[in-house]
Amino acid sequence: MTMHRTLIGLLASLTLLGACDSASNPAASSTSRVTVKLTDAPAALASAQVQIKQIYLTGGADSASSRVVLFDGDQTYDLLDLQSGLTADLANISIPAGTYGQLRLVVGDVSLTTLDGQTYSTADGSLKCPSCGQSGLKINLPHGALDLTSPAEVVVLDFDVAQSFGHKAGMSGNWVMHPVINASDLEVTGSIAGTVALADSVALPDCGGDSVQLSAFQPTATSAALNLTGTVDATGKLLFPFVPAGDYTMAQDSVVFANGDVLRFTAAATPAQLSVTSGSEATVDYTISDAVCTAATPAA
Repeated sequence: MTMHRTLIGLLASLTLLGACDSASNPAASSTSRVTVKLTDAPAALASAQVQIKQIYLTGGADSASSRVVLFDGDQTYDLLDLQSGLTADLANISIPAGTYGQLRLVVGDVSLTTLDGQTYSTADGSLKCPSCGQSGLKINLPHGALDLTSPAEVVVLDFDVAQSFGHKAGMSGNWVMHPVINASDLEVTGSIAGTVALADSVALPDCGGDSVQLSAFQPTATSAALNLTGTVDATGKLLFPFVPAGDYTMAQDSVVFANGDVLRFTAAATPAQLSVTSGSEATVDYTISDAVCTAATPAA
């Protein structure tokens, strides 16, 4: 089971259509319609349930008086249903146009179920979220702010489950959640597609108490500001569906299973660096030359 650096690859994605704070932009007098969608990057889990209570924008000062609320309620989503380009609509609202300094997501109960059937939840304390609080989770905004001045703009929020969950808190048996959520303007995103294949005479070892498929491979695309996780299906087809325009270095992550086993890949990406432009699809192909499973160290 892979639990690494992101909860923006649960490929959760949020789409926002135009928003702005007249307080931070006094000249703004028009409105912009904001649509919010949720997507997720992949993770080796059975489910990842997240209760979303509120989504709001601020002009930079994180105080209740400056909030522009996009969604207020209780809605629970299984982030694993929102992968490979699938999204859920969270909000569709007209607000004052302008530039907003922060976008925040307030979550309630969160629970994850591993592939071996173990469930961890914030409700019973078996899942910890040190960064969760009443002020909400801070979203990584493109260019450090959300400049929403057109009548309708689309921003994708990727709730990356693979990077958000998975580090056990010492020997307590608990899981820790450090949410990673990235936002991008849908109109200026592209995608990355390609393949993952084994080199001649290379076989994937058993790990995590079971056989390993190509879908366990976790490709990453890293820029100066973002670290994205892609999906791989059982045939080796690779996809990063919502990728902000920019230059990326392609690599991969190790896989941490529920029983503590770690699977590390040696792989070459061709090309190792690529550029994504608005509305385009960049391609990359990985060849796995080695895969090693390190068994979990038994508790003392």
